[in-house]
Amino acid sequence: MADHRERDMPRFSGRTAVRVSLLVAAANLLAQPVLAQETPQPQADEQSGEQPIVVTGSRLSASGFNAPTPVTVMGADEIARRAAPNVSEVLNQIPAFRAQSTAATSAIFGSNLGAATADLRGLGANRTLVLVDGRRVVASTVQGGSFTPANTVDLNTIPTSLIARTEVVTGGASAAYGSDAVAGVVNLILNTRLEGLRASAQYGQTDEGDAEEYTASLAFGTSFGGDRGRFIIGGEYNENKGTGDCYTRAWCAENYGPVTNPAFAVNGLPASLIVPGVRTATATDNGIITSGPLRGLEFNPDGTTRQHDYGTYYGAGIYQIGGGDERNPFFQHYSLVAPVTRYSGMAHLEYDLTDNVTFFAEGSYAKVKASQLGAQVRDLGNITIRRDNAYLSDEVQDLMDANGLTSFTFGRIGNDFGPTRMTVDRETYRAVGGLNGQFGGTWKWEAYYQYGRTNYHQAVANNRINSNYTRAVDAVFDDNGDIVCRSTLTNPTNGCIPLNLFGAGNYDPNAVSYSFGTALQDTHLTQHVAAAQISGEPFSTWAGPVAIALGGEYREDIASGTADPISAALNFYVSGGAAISGKMNVKEGFLEVGVPLARDASFARSLDLNGAIRLTDYSVSGSVTSWKLGATWEPVDQLRLRVTRSRDIRAPNIFELYAPRSTSFQTVTDPENGGAFVLPLSILGGNANLVPEIANTLTIGGVFSPDFAGLNGLQLSVDYYDINLEGAIATYGSQIIVNLCAQGVAAMCANVVRDEDDAIVSITNVNQNVNNIKTRGLDIELLYRTALGGGDLTLRSLATHVMDLTTVDVTGRGIDRAGQNGAPTSQPSGVPNWQVNTSARYSTGPFSGEVQARYISGGYIDNTKLGPLQEGHINNDPNSVNLNRIKAYWYFNANAQYDLIRDGDRSVQLFGAINNIGNRAPPVAPSSFGPTNNVLYDVLGRTYRIGIRVAY
Repeated sequence: MADHRERDMPRFSGRTAVRVSLLVAAANLLAQPVLAQETPQPQADEQSGEQPIVVTGSRLSASGFNAPTPVTVMGADEIARRAAPNVSEVLNQIPAFRAQSTAATSAIFGSNLGAATADLRGLGANRTLVLVDGRRVVASTVQGGSFTPANTVDLNTIPTSLIARTEVVTGGASAAYGSDAVAGVVNLILNTRLEGLRASAQYGQTDEGDAEEYTASLAFGTSFGGDRGRFIIGGEYNENKGTGDCYTRAWCAENYGPVTNPAFAVNGLPASLIVPGVRTATATDNGIITSGPLRGLEFNPDGTTRQHDYGTYYGAGIYQIGGGDERNPFFQHYSLVAPVTRYSGMAHLEYDLTDNVTFFAEGSYAKVKASQLGAQVRDLGNITIRRDNAYLSDEVQDLMDANGLTSFTFGRIGNDFGPTRMTVDRETYRAVGGLNGQFGGTWKWEAYYQYGRTNYHQAVANNRINSNYTRAVDAVFDDNGDIVCRSTLTNPTNGCIPLNLFGAGNYDPNAVSYSFGTALQDTHLTQHVAAAQISGEPFSTWAGPVAIALGGEYREDIASGTADPISAALNFYVSGGAAISGKMNVKEGFLEVGVPLARDASFARSLDLNGAIRLTDYSVSGSVTSWKLGATWEPVDQLRLRVTRSRDIRAPNIFELYAPRSTSFQTVTDPENGGAFVLPLSILGGNANLVPEIANTLTIGGVFSPDFAGLNGLQLSVDYYDINLEGAIATYGSQIIVNLCAQGVAAMCANVVRDEDDAIVSITNVNQNVNNIKTRGLDIELLYRTALGGGDLTLRSLATHVMDLTTVDVTGRGIDRAGQNGAPTSQPSGVPNWQVNTSARYSTGPFSGEVQARYISGGYIDNTKLGPLQEGHINNDPNSVNLNRIKAYWYFNANAQYDLIRDGDRSVQLFGAINNIGNRAPPVAPSSFGPTNNVLYDVLGRTYRIGIRVAY
């Protein structure tokens, strides 16, 4: 039953890798307009005045210093050209990033709606550190039934109108910045020397007419006091009206999904089938009996019955092929893009108290309001109905009597009750004040205090109260012939109102009011930071000045919150989060040294050594040391080589330590029940015994900048990275817990609760130092600029080749997710082997235009399974599947700008952008919330944006 689309997907081989490498190194269509630089320089049109240079990845500030860690720079003009409403949209197009929380994925991430996070290397957003001007930012995301990690920074909190550039360190930087900088650092550099007024407004929508988006920004900067003072202020407003669920797109209506084939050993078909027309077999809109001799008896809207249509195939689990209800309930209601409104504002003030001492202060405020429709009630054959249920027809009761039944199990999709309705209101404040200065010619210092706070409110309405619902559906006749809840017979004042489940819409609205409620969560995050550092050049050697930086930091994080009593008791169908109370602090000291070893020698134009060490003491998880040692060598003017070896850390955050128990639902296959797909409750929570993660990182690379004829203006950088992370904080995952239990690991079986029919009811899945993660690969960046036909042509490319992304679990079993383009349910996401972004931009006079191509290499839906085109595939193996291959994908975008006015500092510009010009639908790759990987592939289709910018 192999899908025909798999046959035209070529096997990914070493020859393909070579072709892609040549494409990156020599193609004339080049990628994402950013470039690794040792000392990144801002574009001339990004700011006014002299902007201080910040070298992310190092604390040293010596002139001529070149960091051995790769740094990718993205200027403010890149965000402007893309007409991106926030910086994360452009960052997530850089191949080294894995888009984790974006407009197109925020709707499936429950809590943390509207947050835009950064995830380098696919290691998780909590292993990428986000800074603003080199300083930490209070976290925005919280714990609460979400796939987005808690304690990560929302990139939307800083208005893009005030960002001069973004620097991305693609390597470990814990020695410089502390915890979380395992995969790298994103540093948002503010345009503190902005002069004049900047304003913009834009509108966008999809080809389908939805996801309407309005964005407006305003920024102003001025100097005062005889240029001793500088002040900037900016604000941004963005509203996206969102979309419907994936059934608003034709590709979703095909209903691709996974179906279990328990007879794979004898019927010649693979154990798992990914096919169109998938429906639920154990639950329908009107209700269905799922056990015993009456199995398959389905109710009609009026309560009468008919035989359920099991379609063309049904073996086990919750899915069948064809028949049944028209839509897959797991794909319903969740918006492709959630409606989100956000506001952000920021101001920065600095004043030179003397020629050598400057006072600075900064404040920011961001607010996000978002909503989404979520899961409707899905009882997948797990409700017990007794023979004396008052709402059963005489026909069904007679059938039960004839078959000697006193009860049966029952499944129902509660579309008539409607989906849950989640609303999120999040505010983030930040205030910074401090002094910096210089003395002795080369010495610089800074000291500051920072306060940050996030207030998070979440409500999940129309949410089933599990205990009330269970009582309400168990309806019987009392002695007066009235229908009441069985529990009312012994407790007449319990308030229970009976609920009729037999046929859609046949219920008393008062019964729904009793059985459903609103889950409430309020969480507050507070952060205090006090830090000081000093850097300079104490002496010189034969090769130049030695640079040194040292400093210390104290940081305190506090989390507090409340939840309604029903949430606290884990009694809602969809968890609304839980109350948290905890605090932690850390004391850190660091030292960094840069030593020049050679200048203008016979063997080197330059040779520099760089080393750093950071001592860290956490109040909860103990002490840990991070360090790095790096070198840069320039044998000739055109070539610079670099290497860094580092030991990086990530300490457990306050949610991983103290989060109370919360619940969600995750589909798993049950190996003790014929591999059936089931949907048990997953219970999550914190663990105060966690210890810091330790990463050993190696990066080796170089930059080639030829200055000979024909190649002037070319820059090429290639960097190899290798990260080994030990003791990664994670949950085992519901599927792994179930599998290990089936393999006889008793400790895992204690986490799995089954009912009297041996069906899985719940899985306890709390945080542990559980995995080791290894990833390695190549980053390749290319830039070429030249004059052409009276204008300027810029060709650029950015590519990442992931060779390995292996997670080793507690059993020592390793799974390599490199090349896994799918996002299988209840399993870690993978990354493509290759991602390439290419662009060509041409500017002449008032016009500038750009075309962009994004390449995603072919891969697999699930690396733990084998499809027909994979070596070792045999249909009668339990890991066999009929479709596992995803072919390579290209997306094409374009943008253009036209200057109506350009007169010195005054300008008026019209701009527009089209993304996914070909309106390409995503590939088949079923996941929890749709028939594709919503994170990696575009699910919206062609989108348009137009707008105007004004500068004065």
